[in-house]
Amino acid sequence: MKFWSFLSNPDKWIRGHIRRGLKHALFGDVIAEYKGERGEYKASKAADKAFAGYNSISMCDVYLPWPDGRTAQIDQIIIADSGMYVLEVKNYKGWIFGDERNQYWTQVLTTDIRGESIKNKLYNPIKQNATHISCIRRIIRNHTVPIHSVIVFSDESEFKDVTYYSSDVYVVYQRSLKSTLKDIDTQYKGILPEGDIQHISAKLAMAASRADKDNHVQKVQASQDICKEREARGVCPRCGADLVERTAKSGHCIGSRFLGCSRYPACRYIRNNK
Repeated sequence: MKFWSFLSNPDKWIRGHIRRGLKHALFGDVIAEYKGERGEYKASKAADKAFAGYNSISMCDVYLPWPDGRTAQIDQIIIADSGMYVLEVKNYKGWIFGDERNQYWTQVLTTDIRGESIKNKLYNPIKQNATHISCIRRIIRNHTVPIHSVIVFSDESEFKDVTYYSSDVYVVYQRSLKSTLKDIDTQYKGILPEGDIQHISAKLAMAASRADKDNHVQKVQASQDICKEREARGVCPRCGADLVERTAKSGHCIGSRFLGCSRYPACRYIRNNK
């Protein structure tokens, strides 16, 4: 399709590519942030509709502090009488491959060039949300209230090989979020008293007031810079051991080369080779 477009009007085709290139160079980060926020907003509206008329409290874009000064950014928390729901929204397109036990998942995007594809690595969202839940439990000091980890992917994505095992984890498309939340609510209905809902939300609100978005972004960027510097030296950014080259023996990336920590299985850090 693109090839015939080029043949019919090459000047227009070239000008269009130049415009798109400039748009990405000048506004790429802004556009990506907007798309991410739009995805979070849609998921938030769907989640709120699922609990419309219920005794529940919803908190969006929450920053919670860790004792060491770091912060956890959580897309949405819902507190209802069926427990707590922690939403992590991923506005990705393309095919999604991932396993709950792996450190990273893979996004595959097809291109217009002879059916070639681009592979991108993303941090395992289940592990990411598990960290958020640990932060929440530390703040509310309640280890009995059920907390449901809900990972929401864009409807423009497609799960090709996504596997998870924990009973309190749900990986869903945005279009099925509302029905999934209602199913969970039906199963756990009445487990959390109204007084606990108010008490938990007050604790989270108080903790959130001490966290700072700008500091969160700066700390994340600093952490990423440290990881890149260590990787460049051939050092595992997680534990400091040497990185060694290995070959994938199973899964959809079988035969591909990657860097892994020499302390495996004690440390499971991996980085795909470009």
